[in-house]
Amino acid sequence: MTPPFLSLSRRTLRVMVIYTLSCVMLVTAWPSGTIRALVDETGTDQIIDNSQADFASGVFQRTVVAAAPSTPSAPDVVGAVELAPVGALNRNNWSTSSTTLPLPLSDAPVVSLSKYLFVIGGATTIDSNGESVSNSNYVFRGEINQATGAFVTDSYPAPGNDAFKAFAIQGADPGPECDIVIAGRSRSAAVAVPATTGSNLGYIFIVGGNMYDQTCATYNFSTNLVQRATVNANGDIIAWNTPDTWRFPTLDSNGEIITNPASSELRGVQDLQLVHVRTSAGNDFIYAIGGLSVAPSQLLQQDIYPYVFYTKVDANGNLTHPTNSSAGTVWAKLADLPFPLHSGTALAVNTTRIEGGAPVQKDAIFLLGGCTTIDCTLLNTSVWRADVNPTTGTLTWTDQVAAIGSGTQAINIQARHNVTGLSFNNRIYYITGSTANSFPGASGATATIPVAIFNDQFLLEDLTNSNIYFVGTNETNDRVLPEPYRRVGAAAALIPAVPPDNVTSQVYAAWMYVIGGASENNEPTNTIFFGGVGSANETTSATRAPEGWYYSQPFPVLTDNETSRLLALKWFVDLNRPSSNPEADIRIQFRAAVTSGTCRESDFDPSPSISNPERWRAIDANPDPVLYSKDGLNQVRLINAFPDEEIQATCMQYRAQLIQDPGDRTFSPKLLYFAVEKIVAAKPDIIIETFDVQTNNGSFRNIVLTLRNLRKNSLAATRSVVAASGGGGFFVDLCIARRTDPDVPVLTSVPAPDPNAGGSATPICVTVSAQVPKEPFIPGASYTVPLNSWNKANGEPANWNTIFGTPGTYDIGIVVDYNTMTGEDAEGRSNNRGESPSAPNGIIRTITVVAPPTPEPESIKVFVPVIYR
Repeated sequence: MTPPFLSLSRRTLRVMVIYTLSCVMLVTAWPSGTIRALVDETGTDQIIDNSQADFASGVFQRTVVAAAPSTPSAPDVVGAVELAPVGALNRNNWSTSSTTLPLPLSDAPVVSLSKYLFVIGGATTIDSNGESVSNSNYVFRGEINQATGAFVTDSYPAPGNDAFKAFAIQGADPGPECDIVIAGRSRSAAVAVPATTGSNLGYIFIVGGNMYDQTCATYNFSTNLVQRATVNANGDIIAWNTPDTWRFPTLDSNGEIITNPASSELRGVQDLQLVHVRTSAGNDFIYAIGGLSVAPSQLLQQDIYPYVFYTKVDANGNLTHPTNSSAGTVWAKLADLPFPLHSGTALAVNTTRIEGGAPVQKDAIFLLGGCTTIDCTLLNTSVWRADVNPTTGTLTWTDQVAAIGSGTQAINIQARHNVTGLSFNNRIYYITGSTANSFPGASGATATIPVAIFNDQFLLEDLTNSNIYFVGTNETNDRVLPEPYRRVGAAAALIPAVPPDNVTSQVYAAWMYVIGGASENNEPTNTIFFGGVGSANETTSATRAPEGWYYSQPFPVLTDNETSRLLALKWFVDLNRPSSNPEADIRIQFRAAVTSGTCRESDFDPSPSISNPERWRAIDANPDPVLYSKDGLNQVRLINAFPDEEIQATCMQYRAQLIQDPGDRTFSPKLLYFAVEKIVAAKPDIIIETFDVQTNNGSFRNIVLTLRNLRKNSLAATRSVVAASGGGGFFVDLCIARRTDPDVPVLTSVPAPDPNAGGSATPICVTVSAQVPKEPFIPGASYTVPLNSWNKANGEPANWNTIFGTPGTYDIGIVVDYNTMTGEDAEGRSNNRGESPSAPNGIIRTITVVAPPTPEPESIKVFVPVIYR
């Protein structure tokens, strides 16, 4: 039997092979191990954050945007991130808006969605006892110019005005205290929940409130209504929903929620603390905390609650029971507060802390202010915090809310009721309200906004080194509202600021609005106050937070619309450390990902594993063993920082930790700009430009094999083989088989390159191999393999007369770089067995040898072909 395959044993040459290349002896060393980008390259810089507008788009945790430096040198412009100043608010940032409400309003909740403010109901007239005798039936919507904080004006019909568009609140059955449809209310609570699907902006949920109608025998009473307003992309309310199963819960004598909507025992609620939390797990929960119930038809006409109820918002904006979808109510009860409470404020807060090397968002609720008796003769001076379970929504309460040394403690603050509050940038703003031990408390109306700051553990910081955690309570020195204004029962909201590009004056990260409320004379007002927050001049205090974080937005890093390879990170800092702050620093970390057309937080794999290419990575530009940044320009070449990795990206994010090293608490390092140097994520692609097995008069003559390094027919997308994988060489293998039947091919396929084959492996069908130098394969270059480069496994030159010595039909297949040593990716390897694109089993050339030029070889090995995939 004539043997069909001519075989070589496994490849033995691995250290050095000698070539004749253009009459020059070329010695090449064979690389082994992980493919590396051994050659650094030069790319182009993409400045990510530089101006105030750039930085303002990020997330601040005890840091602020600043108008620094005053005289920048190119490429730097005015704009920086620095540690937040801590102290009473700077009243110079605040003013009275020229815009007024369409009606004087007090006790009207305000929520925001995107650039829109919504003022909901409210009392238009209050009697001497503090009771509302007329309420607004409308939601007034205002649009904000996010660059200036001013209201956008238009011609809205009455009862709106030139800045507020009016939407009628849908009337509904208010509950057992009255049997007519009522729309207007005051002292309700409201939250806005941004939509997660669809084109709408989101949903406004309005819970409870005080209603008044002379046709009802009981006049003022609390309603148990829960209503949802749907807001479209233009900020218009387009639908109302008021299901009975959403109504605020009443407990029976056994402490169970009454689910019968016709029960005569149902009560309403007002003056409760309502808060929405979107957790790190993507769940939306609404918490109703405490509250006052006025029910004249009940035996207990007024009651104050310690209860905590919560509900969940689904992706369609519907309220659902958090644990039992078949329950007759959407509300579930959690553990009670330690005391009953109404007319305080609850704030949702979140922060990102580092756990196990990975950033983890944590969620919590701060509860402060309010009355612990019905008539507000006793006020709450404590601060409580509830940590939120991101999956179940359950709460864990504590009064250990303040940091002291390495421990924690409970604190007391100035008591206020009919107060509101906001949180932004790890700060708590405790806004206006009354300090009087009476209801409605107009005589104790305030013009101040005390401020606290919390760290990544949600612990309040001592702002003065004297055990003071809230500053700004002095009505003479710390007033924020312009003279002569003081307010009780006002509402507040935040709108993100969008500063104009390259502005040199100080900008803000957000705009804060204090809207309506009653005056010291207990009269509803139509005034609006606003100011900027999140800036270096938010306070006049020189004291800075001891440390803080800045998270950039994820940003695209494409190069010529292609995936980029990141070469270096560069950041410019003002960090001339004073002797009192020798270890003040800025520490930079980054993460990068190749995504499919998006660039979002959710695109990154959060795992801190060293095997995760999208993990957060720390970089160090300072040779000092303690410090990470140096004053001025910092640069880290990624080939040096991560020598065994090639970092590719379409999307990238960085974060900066600013550290004061508090010796001088007025010092802050400044991050002035951040940039990335990048090039197209080029890869080698060794294509078979020519593969021809030639004969002459029926005898084998030559193998013409020309390889070219060209990816996607683009030089820009092509990388040199040496830059991608280091110097040395790679192998090309020929599989040659003679048919026993000229009409039946024996060699029908050749194995594809195998990244797991190992450096010494060969295709099982290999007959001869040629080691090819890497150096010629610069982008676009071609290289023809000389005929005398082909060798057997033992290093002896190929004897073509022996290989093709028997007359017959021969099939010849080719495998380029079977061991994947050139740095090609899967796409590049896909054409390594023939023309691009390769046939499924590679390209097989066929020749017929009529007469051997020499006698047949004396011995030939025989084997059965095996295909490796």
